[in-house]
Amino acid sequence: MQGETPLANSKRILLCVHQFFPNFSAGTEVLTLSTAQALKEQGFAVEIVTAQLGAEKSLSTYTYEYEDFIVHQLSIPYVAGKFSSTTILDEYNNRSVYTPFRRLLDEVKPDLVHFFHFKNLTVSALQACVDKKIPTVYTPTDYWLNCRSCQLVKPWGKDECAGPNLLAGNCIKHIAMNNKTGLARRLLSVTPQLLFSALMFFAPTLINTRFTNAAKALADLRDREETISNALLNVDQILPPTFFIEKMLLNAGIPQQKIKRLRYGIQPPVIYPAAPGMINTAKRLHAIGFIGTLAEHKGCHVLMQAIKLLPDLNADVKIYGDTQQNPDYLKKLESIIQGDPRVRFMGTFPHENIGIILRSIDALVIPSTWRENAPLVLLNALACGTPVIASDVTGITEYLGKEDNVTVFQPGNAVQLAQRLKSYLALSNEPAHNRGAGRIAGEPLHAYISVLSGVYADLMQTHEKLE
Repeated sequence: MQGETPLANSKRILLCVHQFFPNFSAGTEVLTLSTAQALKEQGFAVEIVTAQLGAEKSLSTYTYEYEDFIVHQLSIPYVAGKFSSTTILDEYNNRSVYTPFRRLLDEVKPDLVHFFHFKNLTVSALQACVDKKIPTVYTPTDYWLNCRSCQLVKPWGKDECAGPNLLAGNCIKHIAMNNKTGLARRLLSVTPQLLFSALMFFAPTLINTRFTNAAKALADLRDREETISNALLNVDQILPPTFFIEKMLLNAGIPQQKIKRLRYGIQPPVIYPAAPGMINTAKRLHAIGFIGTLAEHKGCHVLMQAIKLLPDLNADVKIYGDTQQNPDYLKKLESIIQGDPRVRFMGTFPHENIGIILRSIDALVIPSTWRENAPLVLLNALACGTPVIASDVTGITEYLGKEDNVTVFQPGNAVQLAQRLKSYLALSNEPAHNRGAGRIAGEPLHAYISVLSGVYADLMQTHEKLE
């Protein structure tokens, strides 16, 4: 096979991710799949491990095939929104995962395990690798290390969260607000942070009372970041894609020699002729696109609010995302647009079609309300030369160059987004008037895989010498 590396022959790589296709298709899942495909082309034997949270009474393992890859799925019992003495700990160190994951290691016999996300599988899966003396790599694709929700966003819409404060009182407040609505939520939003910190401090002392379980859960939440940081000390190599994630790891006590910053690998999107239905028939009808998860932190509601502020805007607004995944959020979007005929929910599409989609729109809007972490949809848009209007957040701006056709706005500011949209579309009456040739803002996929192969080789050779 052309380009195959000698090391790749017979070497087995296990890629681990919190969720995977076909039920989930966000950026981390796409990155995992594209990495698996490129590694396979290099001659590695690749299998994938993922998890599915549900109402099962006991943990079980299910194996299926996706895109010619064997996928091992751990079905893990979980009750969403439950705050108990076991739920919080199980979210980051679920000990029931250890035995079935170790059994998978015995079955697959990987030479190396690469984690793209620890959520759901938790650090118990990492511990199984450590005990089996299997080298490990970790690519942090969000802020799971120091944020239970992975996004470092406050639920009450204020500034970005910097992570757990003293005694993790702000995390308690976040959880409490997520489980309340209406007046109760509003009251919690104005409750002094000190009260929650005090609760975190005194709750563990409430023993032999009906508060014991809650006290244990609060203690587990307080200890979360330290437990995860200590576990990550056992990872052989961590590959953060951004400066911010690298700094976060260093602040958590991870030694610099374990960290190697590596931008995500991007394969230039294949662009086929657009299907007739994707071509704008009205000469002045501009196509505005959103591509992503329909969830609060991705900010599609900000785009909807901006569109409603522009009643005279003659545009076709295409929303690409799974409309079944978060029904409550979809209702929120529908309540904002109120049947506006300019807005169309397009559903999902195979990732290999992203080039077609991006070339069919005149501007991609990325209205995220969290910091982001080099979103693949941005990198693909830059590769296609598609103009972008995006939130001014660190995980987006770090990847931008002077030549990129990207306009930024304050995160969550629908008025400012509306102004940016109006100004951009007023520049020309012709669709795609400002489309560039495109560039690879991350690493070209072949270069990314070359670096990965080198990292894998060094780690596997080191472990072989130690055995």
